[in-house]
Amino acid sequence: MMAAPRLDPDRLRRARAYRKFSLWTGLASTATGVLVLVALHVLEIGVFARYMTNPMELPFARPIDAAPIFLVISLFTVIGWVVRLPFSYLSWRRGRREGLVVQPLAGAFTDSLKTLVLTLILLGIPLTAWYAVLPRPDWWLWTIAGAGVLAIVSTLLGPALTWLFFRFEPLTDQAVTERVRAVAERAGVRVSGVYRWGLGAKTTAANAAVIGLGPTKRIALGDTLLASFPMDEVESVVAHEVGHDVSGDPPRYVVAFAVAGSAALILTRLLVDAVTSQGLVHGAADPASYPLVAAALSVIGLLGRPGLMAFTRWRESAADSFGARHTSRESMARALVRLADQNLVDPEPPRWEQIWFYSHPAIANRVRALGQPWPPSS
Repeated sequence: MMAAPRLDPDRLRRARAYRKFSLWTGLASTATGVLVLVALHVLEIGVFARYMTNPMELPFARPIDAAPIFLVISLFTVIGWVVRLPFSYLSWRRGRREGLVVQPLAGAFTDSLKTLVLTLILLGIPLTAWYAVLPRPDWWLWTIAGAGVLAIVSTLLGPALTWLFFRFEPLTDQAVTERVRAVAERAGVRVSGVYRWGLGAKTTAANAAVIGLGPTKRIALGDTLLASFPMDEVESVVAHEVGHDVSGDPPRYVVAFAVAGSAALILTRLLVDAVTSQGLVHGAADPASYPLVAAALSVIGLLGRPGLMAFTRWRESAADSFGARHTSRESMARALVRLADQNLVDPEPPRWEQIWFYSHPAIANRVRALGQPWPPSS
């Protein structure tokens, strides 16, 4: 039997330092990306890109004319990816130093390239369609509808995309499989299988997930979770993940992301139209405006983040309560403490950081909400 988790002072110190590093690196990456995009707009690189992809300056009236728009979006998406690469490298190097990242640099770069390609497909194509409807008087209605469709497609494709980055294989330990299935069945969830999630090839962090819909629904347990957590804590983590499914969180997230996405796009269109009322860029509907559109989306997304994060923290708290009811408050609290220690998470970050950036409540708050003592006794 594993010893009860405790807060190792050295790891706690490192977790706090790592949190600060990640915060400021992320903010620096976003700020640099925005400044570069604004500079490209000022230098009229968007106008040049529009001309190079559509030298005859034809109106974008036919479906085939979407190609030049997509090329402009792709160009600046790649530029943004290149700008963020140094910050990604710094994050990878710090993660390696802390022992949280074990993936070689070549593998991390390959994953970054995969992410770029997926971004070009899953965001580049919808944004191209958005540009096509912007000249219409009912553009705002199409924007809302499109954001809803994109939120649904992203939810459905999410599990499949995970397989592009990690290896999954059926769990061969029948004892663990039966206990995990039992947790799901007690909550009224039937799963098609229990899988080992190959996190260990890239990170030492532990995690689990319920992936898929209907008959394809399955539970994925990180190999790092199985190697480091006692079975009662694994059951609590699984119960938490099952709680999202039973509580109907996937549809809730679709609505939340659709509302946030459509609001960001509508505000961006209005802002870019106001800024480009004069000059060579003819409003947000002009593909040459894309550097400014991308910069505005980044800023609006950052400013609007607290609202979305408050929603996700609410649902994570509900999943904690569900998991505790279907296992125990004690095992759930122990699992959270062990997650904080293994994943190098600061359990008590500053309040403002929680409000602005945290999709989950702070570990200390989650443990207290379960009625368990904080800090945990050693």
